[in-house]
Amino acid sequence: MLLPGPIMKIVSVDDVRNWYLEARDLAEFTRTIGHRRRDGDGGHPADLPMHLEFVVEQKADEIEGPVDVEAFDSIPFYSLCRGLFLPLCSMTSERCAQAFGIAWQPSSENIESLARRFLDKEIGLTLQQKIACLLGDPFMGKRSTFRRDSLIRLLRSMRLLPRNLLLDRLTKVGDVAVLFAESCSEIKGSPPLTSLEVLETLRFIPRVRRNQQFVVLRSLFERCGKLEAFLLAKLLMRNAGFGFDYQGPLLSKLMAERFKAPTEQVEHAMALTDPLHVARTLMTTGPAGLRQIQLKPLSPVRPALAAGSVEEIKKYPVWVERKYDGIRLLLHKSTDGRGAVLCGAYTRNRGDWLEMIPGMQQTIRMLPTGSVILDGELYGIVVDLDGARPASVYEVYTMLQGEPIRPVQLKYAAFDILYLQGSDLTHLPLHRRRQFLSNLLMPMSMMPTPIPIQLTEGQMAETREDVNRLFHHFRNQGYEGIIAKDLEGPYHLASRDPGWVKRKPEITLDLVLLGGVLAVTSKENAGMFGSYVIGARNAMGGFDDVGDVAGLDRARDQQIQSEVMRLGLLTGRRIERASASGVRPGLEFRPAIVITVKFEGIVREGKDGDLRLRDPKIALIRSDKSAFEADDVQELEQLYLDQRMG
Repeated sequence: MLLPGPIMKIVSVDDVRNWYLEARDLAEFTRTIGHRRRDGDGGHPADLPMHLEFVVEQKADEIEGPVDVEAFDSIPFYSLCRGLFLPLCSMTSERCAQAFGIAWQPSSENIESLARRFLDKEIGLTLQQKIACLLGDPFMGKRSTFRRDSLIRLLRSMRLLPRNLLLDRLTKVGDVAVLFAESCSEIKGSPPLTSLEVLETLRFIPRVRRNQQFVVLRSLFERCGKLEAFLLAKLLMRNAGFGFDYQGPLLSKLMAERFKAPTEQVEHAMALTDPLHVARTLMTTGPAGLRQIQLKPLSPVRPALAAGSVEEIKKYPVWVERKYDGIRLLLHKSTDGRGAVLCGAYTRNRGDWLEMIPGMQQTIRMLPTGSVILDGELYGIVVDLDGARPASVYEVYTMLQGEPIRPVQLKYAAFDILYLQGSDLTHLPLHRRRQFLSNLLMPMSMMPTPIPIQLTEGQMAETREDVNRLFHHFRNQGYEGIIAKDLEGPYHLASRDPGWVKRKPEITLDLVLLGGVLAVTSKENAGMFGSYVIGARNAMGGFDDVGDVAGLDRARDQQIQSEVMRLGLLTGRRIERASASGVRPGLEFRPAIVITVKFEGIVREGKDGDLRLRDPKIALIRSDKSAFEADDVQELEQLYLDQRMG
């Protein structure tokens, strides 16, 4: 005999949707989802918002003591968004009214004046937190793990909307942050969030797992209005487009003024570390503490970069050296008093790739010195049916990934030295640094190393004709181009050196637009196409995808957009293109618009060896040509062969 029991009901998706629609507001529907009620113990009010409860607990663990929620009093987050983030976004008043429903006029105040006023004003934030706001970095230097797809999952958990619906809408608006703004009914949240509770929540978020992150962020977004939700989503992705991503010289100047320190000293310290560390040092020890921030091996720094083209050379003679199509690496070697050796191989973004490069550690250990920092390029040589040639950067990278298209012999070309045996050499002129570098590497030429290491080849150029001659010489050898340098110049850490200029080849082809990738930005061109898919004619009468090219200025992008609409080129099919920040949505075009594209070379990518343009840029729109007058794949094959044969 079966005993009577409770009636059981299986909850379906339709049931949940019905409950959602019948709820008076979302807060009523979600108040028990992922939320723990408190009884007011420990001095915390009952029903403390989940994000604030999370921050209080994390803060208490950090300081090993109780935390009063009043400690998070500061300027409202809405005021921070409207007074700082919105001006730094360079958003137009029309776009602002359309997206957020607020009347706002951009100020004529420049960024430096705005930043200075923000840093000087007492708003309940520390200097470090203010610097983080200017940099759009609420994670205080830690990497954000939030991308477009993770934010879409978060929004779905908040609004119970189908993924396809959100992706369709994203295709139209082009920015996932806009979806968060559209999910809010009010201009600003009530009761208001404070800036400090938001910044502290985001600072602690990386410490917990994704499920708990979503619970905390749902609580935070539930208190946001349109503008707050938009900029909060931008901060989570660390791509707020504030125009202050890395304003080293300006931040150095402002912090030097604030702490009465020499600007050059602050600039040097920021080049060796980061603005947040410099701010913390100035707050705790003053300008004297900056002397402790020194260039040392195993402390990664951003290298110097070329600032222009060889057409800008004003003074001759100049040193001209070969430019490699490789991966920029700074090699570090450090030896302690007991002879223990540690090595590093840092990229431009200060990531250590030592373990990715077989043989690099042994090569660095063989350098005949105890401590050193070298600047140079990891490149490669490929041997195929056409003989030996320099590898493309793609071939070098696939070799490091363990999925090579063809075997690549890796080499390292050193072109500068920053540090040697306890001495910072960056203040020395280039000709002195090259002497140190040449003396260091001379013994290496007589010993086999896992990765051959050599001094970059070059020659003095007395005239512009000499520069052109050397450019064609290195290009005929298959290399990327040249770098011209002032032999009297110091090494400019973490900045573009006006004494370094480069030249790379530019080739042009007439190609067809096959699609537009929507701009993911909060600037005035939001919703327009940020880049385009380009194609060449194939033998079957269709078009082969040969890469992506960035958009132009607003006027010419509008011209392309108008032509797309006028000619009815949208097929209705959605496309997705890979980018450094994740997969980005776009729309497919019928092939009709022809553009002239200038580029630096052609490479083969992928296992199928598809042809791709290297660093393409739109030169002009060819309204006089039809799609079937565009260049074909055979033309690309010929250019690729010419490039290979020199």
